[in-house]
Amino acid sequence: MSIRTYSLIASYVTGNQFAQNILHYQFEDSGFSDTSQAAQALCNAFDTANTTHLKNLTTVHTNIASYKSRLLTAGGGFEGIKLLGAVFGLRTGNLGASAVSPVAVLFPVGNAKPRGRVFIPGVTDTDLVNGEYTTAFRTNFTTHAVMFVNTITLTGGGSPVATPVIYSRLTSPGSSYAVEYARLSDMAGTQRRRQRPA
Repeated sequence: MSIRTYSLIASYVTGNQFAQNILHYQFEDSGFSDTSQAAQALCNAFDTANTTHLKNLTTVHTNIASYKSRLLTAGGGFEGIKLLGAVFGLRTGNLGASAVSPVAVLFPVGNAKPRGRVFIPGVTDTDLVNGEYTTAFRTNFTTHAVMFVNTITLTGGGSPVATPVIYSRLTSPGSSYAVEYARLSDMAGTQRRRQRPA
């Protein structure tokens, strides 16, 4: 039995700015011939289960470009990728400052110490009024935040079920904590670290 943790990177372009979110899933991967096939199955399952939710959480100014996955303990290019093309978010309004975004806070089972944070790319003038989330945005978030909590079933490899986890590198090897629930941060977050172009 081989339950291992995989990263899943969602890549976006919001208002001509590149952005990424890194989520983590844990599942039994021994039914796949190699880790790149398991990673590809995770990308495909995530697309099927969560792209609609992600579109509802992101703005019309956000192009959800791709999903990429790999086993965390495997180096090199052993990964799966799914290119999405022209898949845009559905939230309307004028795009605000690119570094400001809603934040989903992930809480582990049993309220363990680690917390996960997912910066949802893009915020519009219909999402925030006087620095506070609108009721409509809060309702939308509550409806679609299930994507951070629900398990997904992969195709192939014995149809394993992938559980969303918070991955912590504070210990060696890293530790994974199953996500119990997600909630919207009280205030919009400011993304201060930027990935430099290669």
